[in-house]
Amino acid sequence: MKNINSYRVFERNNKEPNKEGDYVLYWMQINRRFHYNFALEYATGWANKLNKPLLILEAFSCDYPWATERTHTFVMQGMKEHIEYADRLKLNYVSFVETESGQYEKLLKQLASKASLLVTDEYPVFIMRKRNEKYPLEMDMPYITVDSNGLIPLGFTEKDPYSAYLFRKIMQKNFVEAFTNPPKKAPLDELRNKKKIKLPGSYFENLPNGRDSLSNISETVSGLNINHNVGAIEWHGGRQAALGMLGRFTKDNLLEYDEKRNNPDEKKTSNLSPWLHFGKISEYEIVKAVLEHQPKDWDLDKITYNNGSTGGYFNGNPNIDGFLDEVITWREVGFHFAHHREDYDQFNSLPDWAIKTLNKHRDDPRKWTYSYEELENAQTHDQLWNAAQSQLRRDGIIHNYLRMLWGKKIIEWTPDPETALQYLIDLNNTYAIDGRDPNSYSGIFWCLGRFDRAWQERSVTGKLRYMSSENTRKKVKLKQYLATFGNQKELI
Repeated sequence: MKNINSYRVFERNNKEPNKEGDYVLYWMQINRRFHYNFALEYATGWANKLNKPLLILEAFSCDYPWATERTHTFVMQGMKEHIEYADRLKLNYVSFVETESGQYEKLLKQLASKASLLVTDEYPVFIMRKRNEKYPLEMDMPYITVDSNGLIPLGFTEKDPYSAYLFRKIMQKNFVEAFTNPPKKAPLDELRNKKKIKLPGSYFENLPNGRDSLSNISETVSGLNINHNVGAIEWHGGRQAALGMLGRFTKDNLLEYDEKRNNPDEKKTSNLSPWLHFGKISEYEIVKAVLEHQPKDWDLDKITYNNGSTGGYFNGNPNIDGFLDEVITWREVGFHFAHHREDYDQFNSLPDWAIKTLNKHRDDPRKWTYSYEELENAQTHDQLWNAAQSQLRRDGIIHNYLRMLWGKKIIEWTPDPETALQYLIDLNNTYAIDGRDPNSYSGIFWCLGRFDRAWQERSVTGKLRYMSSENTRKKVKLKQYLATFGNQKELI
């Protein structure tokens, strides 16, 4: 039987390594970290096998959908932190921030032309997926992608899971093997050939210097042709900030997570999704840190397979069980779905029952309809919805429970389900710091029926699960939340 981690590796073009190459190239696209990174570990292994130095490229494009000051600042903060780390370890590390369309691709192909092989991140959505489909066809050496996204390897599932229950069964059967075969904490410690790579100056002609670009991030970002109406958030985009957030969560909030997570005023959620999205911290690290807070007599032998049920698998503190179901099952089901479906972001990818019920009710009269601009600016009749959108605009996140309500209402307030879907994707991917992520698409499409079942039939939304602001106000604590974000004047 193959080791579970072998299902993480995807040979994209089946080329032979270039023995005359100067180095092995690791292109850090989305999992932007030097620790607990299977792709970096795999690239290091190839460098040792070929006795070549390792060149690490981390770059950022200015020409991508939904490009904003928010995402640029967050990513560049992490890149600046990486420069300092790479200098301490004397790594062959190239950081680059594109200022004009095409610069990134040109530099990548120049670096690849001198490489024995290229290793990069496997990622099932957005521009990373498109690059990993396009570039292997254009390169003459091996182009290998490695999945460092979660615990259960993307290659381990044979088809798209249509429910969290189905994926949870797979996870439960394979969690222990995956967790006990983790990525190495510091794979670069094992790199044998540490020869300094001297790159031709011609590669960087007319290109911005990475260190100069990152020395004053706000100045660099202000000069880019991106959306400047969506500003940076307070959180720092570096790995140290991620580790600090994880430490505070496990110390202060984890053991009350399950009972209080749905109440915005309690502030018990982990807030780790921005750093997870950009790969600053690995899911394995989070799971490991959380399991260390189980009762003292708990160990992996306490785990019992329970056929995909949400409780009674880890058999420890119920708050920890609840959090792990979110970070493993609900996060990873979206990755596996998108991995098997090119249409992960299309209306027709919804389950048949959801498409049928939405089509049946597409001509139902709407009590309220709003333009994209009205929704974007939190100008609806619903104070709670406006508060959620205001939080998204200011902080780049929406509280987990309110994010579901936020999506459900847009379906009711738009002329048809396709318009609702496009508004949801555009609002989320523009403003959410963790947008453009498989987990983002899971949340959006869950509102439209993905990973869910049919419920009582209603006007407009048909058999989709229904949520209302009135019921939400009764269920969760919102006084402080509304005091912060709910100052919009209600229209009714």
